[in-house]
Amino acid sequence: MKRILVTGAAGFVGGHVLPLLAASGARVVGIGRGAPGTLPADVDYERIDLLDEAALTGLVARFQPTEILHLAGLASVGESATGPGQTWRVNVNGLMNLVAAVESVPGCTLFFVSSGEVYGGAFLAGHALSEEAEPLPRNTYARSKWVGEQLLRDLLPRIGVKLVVLRPFNHIGPGQDERFVVASFAGQIARIEANCAPPLLEVGNLSSYRDFLDVADVAGAYVELIGRAESLPDGSVFNISSGVPRTIASVLNGLRTLARVPFEIRIAPERVRPSEIPLAAGDATRLREATGWQPRVAWDDALTRVLDDARTRLAPAKG
Repeated sequence: MKRILVTGAAGFVGGHVLPLLAASGARVVGIGRGAPGTLPADVDYERIDLLDEAALTGLVARFQPTEILHLAGLASVGESATGPGQTWRVNVNGLMNLVAAVESVPGCTLFFVSSGEVYGGAFLAGHALSEEAEPLPRNTYARSKWVGEQLLRDLLPRIGVKLVVLRPFNHIGPGQDERFVVASFAGQIARIEANCAPPLLEVGNLSSYRDFLDVADVAGAYVELIGRAESLPDGSVFNISSGVPRTIASVLNGLRTLARVPFEIRIAPERVRPSEIPLAAGDATRLREATGWQPRVAWDDALTRVLDDARTRLAPAKG
């Protein structure tokens, strides 16, 4: 039986991937800094901060995972720009502690969740990028992820732990917070519908093209790859992406169609990110060939899920 440890299990993606891993028949333990949402009955959870090396090392030694899905870390590009020190501390120091912990489990496979953001300046080529593109990260978050990849390539072979790098592109879905653009739009629309805010939606740059997936499809890709851990070459890299770039304006229009009331749009200067990449999209051919994975959630359904989640979360707060 697989024994899978999931870091960052209380976060956005963790809530979607834990039930899938449990359903696969594996024994699953999640760890995180905060309280998790509703967990499957057969998933254990412990509150452990990755910066607590002793607690992390003790858990890994007890559980002896066969695979680790490393979701934990600061994931907001905007937040990393305003707090770069904390981004480096969590994303790199926490990773170093994980490396120290996995010394007790040689033969384990570490699935490191990096990001499509690492490609950075390579996106200026203007087309969807494969894993062969040279990463040219352009922000603190992306640089921390790229350094994490290099750190693991250097350290894990010395302790006999296999590395698989996952580079997901933008993903949306229930549970995402409003630091991210689609969740921000949905939250504002929900408040406008509930008469908690005037009918004015604030936006940043709407002309950029981005590659979006529903979080259920991202979680499904993780589970597919973990299920094939034994056959994946050490050091493998997989993009997790739709390959379909969409403008932020088109995403907003899709949500506007689903909204129950009309609203106006205003560009807020503080929401316009500097050094914008006009188009960022990924080629996931390698993932499809390795696992047969394909996105299953239709785009309109993905937007509906986000907006319905925003409405649901607002209802208790309003009441």
